[in-house]
Amino acid sequence: MGMHKKERIKYRPISVREILLEMKNLSELMIDLAYSAALFNDRDLAEDVIELEEKVDTLAFLLNMEIMIAARDAEDARILSGVAKVASAADKISDAAGDIAAIVLQEIGVHPIIAEIFEKVGERLSRIKVPSDSPIIGTRLIDLDPASMGVDIIAIRRNKEWIINPGNEEKIKEGDVLIARGVSAGINELREKIGERFLKSEEPMLKELRGEKWFKEIVDRFVELKDTSELMIALAYSALVMNSRELAEEVYALEEYIDKMHTNFELLVLSSKLDESDIKGTLGLIRLGVAAEKISDAAAEIAEVILRGIEPHPIIKVAIRDAEETIAYVRVDAKSPLANKMLRETRIPEETGMRILAIKRGDKCMRPKPDTRIEAGDVLIAFGYSSGKEDLIKMASPESTHLDTEVDIWRENLFWEEDC
Repeated sequence: MGMHKKERIKYRPISVREILLEMKNLSELMIDLAYSAALFNDRDLAEDVIELEEKVDTLAFLLNMEIMIAARDAEDARILSGVAKVASAADKISDAAGDIAAIVLQEIGVHPIIAEIFEKVGERLSRIKVPSDSPIIGTRLIDLDPASMGVDIIAIRRNKEWIINPGNEEKIKEGDVLIARGVSAGINELREKIGERFLKSEEPMLKELRGEKWFKEIVDRFVELKDTSELMIALAYSALVMNSRELAEEVYALEEYIDKMHTNFELLVLSSKLDESDIKGTLGLIRLGVAAEKISDAAAEIAEVILRGIEPHPIIKVAIRDAEETIAYVRVDAKSPLANKMLRETRIPEETGMRILAIKRGDKCMRPKPDTRIEAGDVLIAFGYSSGKEDLIKMASPESTHLDTEVDIWRENLFWEEDC
């Protein structure tokens, strides 16, 4: 891959909140970009991930400088240590993304099995090319409104250039290649709007292996690794905002579960009947598993702030609230279309782009399953695109204003400690 020249660090006054927010946004974006680079074997996109990794490294140095300057005594140092811990975790998430990108850049390659894996993960990654006769050419992203489909456009390749995390005013051009992330139904709806004539080509190897039990086990195990590690990050940030020991303990329990699952995944890959001629692809699969475990370790590091009894600094809560992907809290009214429906019936991810992480019911907090029935009075703890927050609030509390729901619950959350 070659050595990249490191940026010389110079102190410049910049707010801790601003640095932390950018580190969180970039590190999470990088995971999606890195998986996309692996899925599509895209060297240019992998190079961009490495550049972003170096940017996050620089931000980590700057944040540590700011913390050192801000700490006046031992109590300041204790409180700010939580900020440093969260920043360190975001840095580790970006490092894991860099490891995934390195699979492509070192020409290890990824086994064709990854295509099968990404058909089954909770959120799909797709590459969509805009044809010359597409009806959306010239349309701004804000007008295309992918969030309403439960989709996020994480990057656009235009000629040989990449536009990473494109803004709302970006206009779609002929020949653009969009990297989109979201639920299957939303990806299909986006394809239809764009007018892409998509013909799915199937790897002959996958067709042969799909009926094998060990093949299905490898796919299912990695899907669980990937989805659980990313769920842990969202739960860990939620635990911080709510100062919730229970959610932090849930993250720690999941981290132990991931460790065991990762070992089993590696044993499955090594003992499988994958083609011996594709040793590099098999190594790529194993390294993907290592990266997923690193992400789960970073989530546990975030949760540790709560478990060690460090009160989350207000900067952390504000940075998470202002992030591009953020946490929302909404109370379900009796007149809500969500009331008395099972979670899978609500189609919340498709309608809002938000995922329900936990439900607070009275004094109890639970991680819901697809058949969990939502009740009036429940507080839904959701994670997803900021633009989908308002849609979720309208679904949960159709007759309430934003101030009646989000802000009042936000105040409650500042004091939730042991009950959620």
